[in-house]
Amino acid sequence: MTNKFILPLLSAPLMLAACSDSGDGSPIAGQYKQTVKITTLDFPGMTEDVKKRTIAQMERAAGGGTGGLFCMQGNDNGAQWKEAAKQMSGALGGQCETSKDDGSATTIDLEMTCTGTGKGDIGIEMTGQANSQGYESEMSFDIKEPNSGETAKLAMKIGADRQGDCPG
Repeated sequence: MTNKFILPLLSAPLMLAACSDSGDGSPIAGQYKQTVKITTLDFPGMTEDVKKRTIAQMERAAGGGTGGLFCMQGNDNGAQWKEAAKQMSGALGGQCETSKDDGSATTIDLEMTCTGTGKGDIGIEMTGQANSQGYESEMSFDIKEPNSGETAKLAMKIGADRQGDCPG
């Protein structure tokens, strides 16, 4: 359970933004720069050296080829929070169920469990708050390996700040 499993999870955070332009305080349409900070990476058998290299690689990968820049459209009343969860479910495989969804256009407060994935059962929690110029969120994953029963943990802080209008 290493980068081949962890890196696909970073595609969903690009969607972690509530994007309505309804005057409710959620992010307005425009180009945003995303930041990702890995706060926990605890995988059984992972040495400290491998952990440091993996964190650096994951944080670089989150920026992608565009330096972490992406466009949000606005006027979706928080639909991108839900789209992030849906994309994450698809990336993980198995059967995913949402056990808590107390979010709004400007907040995410979500818990879900994915069972039967190739890496075991995974518990996911996402919380966050958006404002007119960006968002701050936290995601955590508890991954129970099916063969050994050992649990791995991954947590990250994900944010984005508006940089201006989208190009072209």
